Amino acid sequence: MDLTPMETSDSVSMDRFYMSKRHKTQNVTIRLHRRQVFGCKYRGTHFHSARQFYQNVFPNFTVINVEKPPCFLRKFSPDGKHFIAFSADQTSLEIYVYKGPAAAADLLKGCEEHDDEKKRFEIQSKMFDRFFAFKHRVNVAKDSEQLNRECSLFSEDGRYVIVGSASFIPEEIRPHFYEIYTNNESVTPNLQSPLEDYTLHLVDLHLGKLCDTRQFKVDKIYLSHNQGLYLYKDTLAVLSVQHQVIHIFQLIDGMLTEL
Repeated sequence: MDLTPMETSDSVSMDRFYMSKRHKTQNVTIRLHRRQVFGCKYRGTHFHSARQFYQNVFPNFTVINVEKPPCFLRKFSPDGKHFIAFSADQTSLEIYVYKGPAAAADLLKGCEEHDDEKKRFEIQSKMFDRFFAFKHRVNVAKDSEQLNRECSLFSEDGRYVIVGSASFIPEEIRPHFYEIYTNNESVTPNLQSPLEDYTLHLVDLHLGKLCDTRQFKVDKIYLSHNQGLYLYKDTLAVLSVQHQVIHIFQLIDGMLTEL
């Protein structure tokens, strides 16, 4: 057996070891083009690479204390055309149309050069209405239910949104034994996690109407941050912690069909 070290192979490996890391281009135009063509990150890269775009493009002007309607602003639809918010009493869904990034260009013209109190007040009072046009208000929660502000799932095409509401069960109205324990896997309720009545609402953003509802009585479903809900394309999964059941629905033509 020949144990003589191979000088050529060692030199090649050392050259690779000491090879300097290639730096990414810092040209703004090139990075914008790559972001548009390839998206925020390349295949196989870590999630934090999606934020590299902001190393080059950053806002040079900020408007603070912008007046908004008396509601809880939530988020954009996937296509970026609609913006949803919850009413102040958390019973209705408010739908706005996004007008685009240049909607307030004339309002901001020349405001960087001088500090005018009157001009600043005008910008703060009109800024929201310039970017968002009110379209629909859909009343979804009934009786004593209130919408969960941290629960909202959009369909893949951006037309429908699923929101959830809940209401406490009054102490004087104790649920029946067989409502609490619907199967052998149902868990024992505790004071730290009381049972509630839940309703899922399917809303059409284009038409501004309530299309379908699904109720879950005497249950425990974690609506906050969509912990108990999962929507993949047109398939919706709902996790019932109390009854240890996963409900599967399919979104078909504005209806939730139980599978």
